[in-house]
Amino acid sequence: MLDLSKQFVEISEKWTSLIAMFYYVEGALYELVEDYECLNPKVRIDYGAGTPVVEYCCEKITKIPSKLVSLEEGREDNVVIEYRYSSEVCGRGEELYSLLNKITNHVLVKSIELMTPYTYTTIHSGIEYLLVVLSNGKGYLIEGEENRIALPMSRVLFSLHTHPGNCLLSPHDVRSLSNTLMYRGIGGGVVSRDCYLIIVRSGPFTEEDLMELIRFKDALRKMRINDLNRYLERGFVGTNLRIRTNYLHISSV
Repeated sequence: MLDLSKQFVEISEKWTSLIAMFYYVEGALYELVEDYECLNPKVRIDYGAGTPVVEYCCEKITKIPSKLVSLEEGREDNVVIEYRYSSEVCGRGEELYSLLNKITNHVLVKSIELMTPYTYTTIHSGIEYLLVVLSNGKGYLIEGEENRIALPMSRVLFSLHTHPGNCLLSPHDVRSLSNTLMYRGIGGGVVSRDCYLIIVRSGPFTEEDLMELIRFKDALRKMRINDLNRYLERGFVGTNLRIRTNYLHISSV
């Protein structure tokens, strides 16, 4: 249960809304592929000054739907996205996960920038801080306990929390990350004063990715440094989970 005596700050910015927008757009494209046999979908997004407009195109499609359930669900969650079919997008649009990579790059810069001042408090007091972004596009900055913090909410699409020392994820952190990814979130990780380690999706979260994430968690639990360094060198856990970090090599913990 959330301790309301602790710091709890709502963050509503463009980069937090981008995470939620991608969540609903990804759901809509899955819907097009599964229900309307959309072949090779592409998207183009006009962010503009107000409501984002998503244009999409399929090389082949059985029917252009009048409504996309996933985007209507976003509207119910106060994530309003206008959408329309445009044949021009097949030539000028981009693949879904190319879009995800651009959004992720922006999110990591902004989230690390936001959390860095709190890393100094964590170093001196041990109190950890957690940033979560939910499917309504809002972020929340939450003060935790000394050397401990847990996700207090469901429907988390992205999270980042502070550590007083190294930036290696704990086994508990990996379990929380697995839940986020299974909900089609984009990822999560750890930031400290001098380091960060964040795992983000670069494609759909597959069963193979889940099994490799379990092996990664086991390497963390047993502190198998050689195995962890192999993950860092490869830059991926599984196929579609990318490691974003400034660690070059782990020598000891």
